[in-house]
Amino acid sequence: MSSDARSQICALFLTTISDFATSQTSIMSVPQTSVSVLIPACNEEGALANTIAAIEKHRAVFGEMEIIVINDGSSDRTGEVARTLPVTLIEHETNRGYGASLKDGLQRAKGEYILIADADGTYPLADIPRLAADIPTFDMVIGARTGDLVKIPFLRRLGKWILTQLAEYLSRQKIPDLNSGFRIFRKDVAMRFFAMYPDGFSFTTTITLAMLTNHYRVKFFPINYHKRVGKSSINPVRDFLNFTILIIRICACFKPLYVFVPPALLLIALGILKGAIDYSQHHYLGGLSITMTLTGIQTLFIGLLADLIDQRMKL
Repeated sequence: MSSDARSQICALFLTTISDFATSQTSIMSVPQTSVSVLIPACNEEGALANTIAAIEKHRAVFGEMEIIVINDGSSDRTGEVARTLPVTLIEHETNRGYGASLKDGLQRAKGEYILIADADGTYPLADIPRLAADIPTFDMVIGARTGDLVKIPFLRRLGKWILTQLAEYLSRQKIPDLNSGFRIFRKDVAMRFFAMYPDGFSFTTTITLAMLTNHYRVKFFPINYHKRVGKSSINPVRDFLNFTILIIRICACFKPLYVFVPPALLLIALGILKGAIDYSQHHYLGGLSITMTLTGIQTLFIGLLADLIDQRMKL
């Protein structure tokens, strides 16, 4: 082998080692900060202990870490299992919802940062160091379910796609995963929008849009998403109604002018055009043209009012 060839091989080897060391450093060199891990749990007796054990493996990543389990009215032994684990336990007598559980956890949390994950084994908790690595630079880091192995039912994918299209229109940026339940964020920023968080599954959607539309720094990175352990608590009929309400909430709360102004201007323009045609042909204004114009004006004022409320909430 020639000396030039040996030199090239050595250079390639050193570059590979350097790249590996850099990637490992970026993952492992996490600031010594405090984090509160919130785990909502409803009938998760079969997976809870393994979930906590997987989180405990990464305690050394942070300066301080507390784990808070919120038992949301479970009818199985979830509460009993939680009491045997090294966690702070919050118990709901009845099922109050995913968002309500996280809100209770937020109020109890002592950490500077909040990390949320599910108790059902779906999220790759081995990626916690990857979440934590970017917290000095970003206000929220989200594990986006866009990896090589993603197990999401078709109906949930459809609803997720519709919501994401609306969210991307409102935020004017690409959103790989709007409602991932595996993320870390600054507690002080999250508490700014506390009054907006719903009690249901749309908590994650709301906090994502709240941060994006208020120009906080948000990062997404791809993760896998596994099949859950145990039975899902999702109810298709109930969650469809909640999905519809969520669409209305999103339209009213985030960038309302983007939602109300285009149809308002379209109705006003069509009303004026219809009125001009009516007057030129029949010398009077038809009821349809007047109705369209007035409806457009009302829609415009609703958008302006919603935007005024939105701006006051940001003060």
